[in-house]
Amino acid sequence: MICTGAKPVLYKSPEFRKLHDQMENRHRPGPHHGNLIHLAPVSAELEQVRDTKRAKEVIMQCPRTMGRTRLFPEVRFHPKAIALAIAAVMGSWGCGGGSAPPPSSTPPPGISVTVTPDSTTLSQGATQSFTATVAGTANTAVIWSVQENGGGTIDSTGLYKAPEGTNGTFHVVATSQANSAAHGKGTVVVPMPQMTISPATVTLPPNGSQTFTATVAGFANTNVTWTIQETAGGQINGAGFYTAPGSVGFYHVVAASAEDPTLTANSKVTVTTSSGRFSPTGNLKVARGLHTATLLPNNKVLVAYGSNSSAYTDATGYFGLSSVEVYDASTGTFTEIVGDSGNGIFGHTATLMPNGQVLLAGGFVNSAWDYERSTSSNGAGLYDSATGQFSGTGNMLVSRGGHTATLLANGKVLIAGGADQGTTGTGVASAELYDPGTGTFTQTGSMAVGRFLHTATLLQNGKVLIVGGALTSASAPVATAEVYDPATGSFTKTGAMAKARERHTATLLADGKVLIVGGTTSTGAAATAEVYDPSTGSFSITGLTVEARTFHTATLLPSGKVLVAGGGDENSTAELYDPATGSFSIAGGMEIGRSGHTATLLPNGSVLVVGGGIFAGLATAELYQSGTLSQDPWGY
Repeated sequence: MICTGAKPVLYKSPEFRKLHDQMENRHRPGPHHGNLIHLAPVSAELEQVRDTKRAKEVIMQCPRTMGRTRLFPEVRFHPKAIALAIAAVMGSWGCGGGSAPPPSSTPPPGISVTVTPDSTTLSQGATQSFTATVAGTANTAVIWSVQENGGGTIDSTGLYKAPEGTNGTFHVVATSQANSAAHGKGTVVVPMPQMTISPATVTLPPNGSQTFTATVAGFANTNVTWTIQETAGGQINGAGFYTAPGSVGFYHVVAASAEDPTLTANSKVTVTTSSGRFSPTGNLKVARGLHTATLLPNNKVLVAYGSNSSAYTDATGYFGLSSVEVYDASTGTFTEIVGDSGNGIFGHTATLMPNGQVLLAGGFVNSAWDYERSTSSNGAGLYDSATGQFSGTGNMLVSRGGHTATLLANGKVLIAGGADQGTTGTGVASAELYDPGTGTFTQTGSMAVGRFLHTATLLQNGKVLIVGGALTSASAPVATAEVYDPATGSFTKTGAMAKARERHTATLLADGKVLIVGGTTSTGAAATAEVYDPSTGSFSITGLTVEARTFHTATLLPSGKVLVAGGGDENSTAELYDPATGSFSIAGGMEIGRSGHTATLLPNGSVLVVGGGIFAGLATAELYQSGTLSQDPWGY
């Protein structure tokens, strides 16, 4: 660099000029780059993009792989262009400017310093010995330092101690005493302290026992203290050996870091006399929640679409999936039959029809390129369980998501309600009928109240009970209910629930009544339950659930009892409702907490629980077995 007056002049070596001329002939400069720095991307169209909106349009036109490791195509730059850019930036550091970086002295050729180890990971307060090898000089002494303020300490022998109360990436520096320009570095990563407890959930009989272990990462001191959250929740010693109380209930074993007592982890303990237990089965290929699960005539289970924001790091809310999988109970495995394309659906319905086809209808649609906004869909499609093939069919008359679909006795499907403009839209009152014979939707009578996130239950008399829901995502849920009569194609009001709710469950009992459990009320998740009697057209209060639930599942078992599982804040607990007593009792807990999952009764009487997670989906699945399964384990 040569200073002439106040303006710095960049000296261009012959090598630099030659490289510059080569690049000038081969690449056009981008619109946002200077005359000297030419970073030409591979795509000529992307190079001409001048604003963010146009950039998104171009990216959306690029082919996208079926894989899940990259959200957008990678923009590559020519290596020589990068070299030219670096040379230009280095050359632009002039003299005389207060903000210009000062030039650094260059170590004499042949002098080098190597630090060992070159990288390491340490807990807070932990120590590591570093060594330095100096070549090119007889003086092999070094001066040790830490590059970052607060990044730990190091003594003259190279013994480093990581900082306490701070996490991050730091650098140990060894500087040659022979020439201060010669130095070497070692990288130290101090991770954020974390704690895990195992097992995360456990089911025990009264007075049963379990040994818990806790793993602490990020602290040199990995000791923990053990406590029980509830006063009468049992006993635990310093080694993590737990003894359950004599009474049934839900309890929490808590491990706290001895180094930092605010760092804790807990395990949910279910103490029950029930013989029913959950056990793991094969995992989904794609994690998901808010999907559908449909038992097929061949006893396999079709798992379709759903939501999983964790599939894409930029997504922070609902993110639809187009992936479809089939669960084979005979092997306990899932097979993905449709890969994810980046355009997905959640809040849809899936209905098995008498011809063996599954009607997939509506839902909320978004994509990897516009995940922050979802729209309601009027699209529909068919899956043929006999051939394993998908085909199109007629569209619904109204776009809707969060609606219900109910198979009627005449073979048609009643579609009712739903939000018309995405998850923040307004619930519609309209309803329509799908005729599998013609593959078309036709309008039928409308409900008295627009609603979505409601339930629809086919009654034993062939009519359909519509219960609860909300008009909009911002409005309070409703307590109203109405009944659809296929003979007249009209809805009529019936008695209202005692508690307004949405995201609840509705289960037809063996006696023809309908059990309503939990849901979201104006004050949060509900522990209340009600029973609807079609003969009187009224609801009556029944027993309370042990825990409040929403986004849970409720499955009628062959015994006539109802298995209520999960919900709320990724709850792992489960309960059994007994219609004979009108009460809930504690069942064995799930292997992992989940909400927004599905629960499907299999032919052998077991229940397949799949996925879950409102935003970040789960890939795990498990089976509930009551202890009274058929001799054929899979019902074939």
